[in-house]
Amino acid sequence: MKPPPDVLNLLVVLGILVGVVQCFFGYRIFKVLLGVTGFVVGGGLAGWLAYANTQEPAIAIVAGLLAGFIGAALLVALYFVGIFLFGAILGGVVGGAVFAIAQTHPEPVVLLVFVAVGGVIALISQKLMIIVSTAFSGAWSVVLGIAHIATGAVAPTSFEGLLRPGGRHRVVMILCWLVLGAIGVIYQYRSAKITEKEKKARLTGQKLAASPERP
Repeated sequence: MKPPPDVLNLLVVLGILVGVVQCFFGYRIFKVLLGVTGFVVGGGLAGWLAYANTQEPAIAIVAGLLAGFIGAALLVALYFVGIFLFGAILGGVVGGAVFAIAQTHPEPVVLLVFVAVGGVIALISQKLMIIVSTAFSGAWSVVLGIAHIATGAVAPTSFEGLLRPGGRHRVVMILCWLVLGAIGVIYQYRSAKITEKEKKARLTGQKLAASPERP
């Protein structure tokens, strides 16, 4: 069940804006992103299930909001689950890109392996994977949204269609995704280093201010 065109376009624009923030500031606002992700995933699933079973928009909205807040609270509280989830999302996107480049149909089992590996690597190397996963996940949202608006031939709700052999715009989108994601990773790493230096300088200043003066 596809959303109406106006609603879809609004969601695409919001996805682009959120993607830009996620791509360039993901590490700095990671807990906020966890909350937003939990809200979207929990609310989206609950709202869809409620509407599918009742056909009542009001019930679907209420169920979506309640489940969204619960999902946001759970992901923020379960920090490591959120890290695994972001790594898993990146793994799934990378797996899809591999199938697209190879021009073969996506195999669900292989995609699940990419998802699991991405999640495990995220837990092992947290800072690296938070930066990489947020940069490339955000970049994909931006590229997908712009491709939909610019061409009208790319459906954000049909990810599988992008992975089919002969899919249009596939190569250009993957190249744009890789470039934008790499720029996001570099920017986030530099920002993280500056932030860490500022924290160290602040802590050093506080220690000097707190230490007693020698006569």
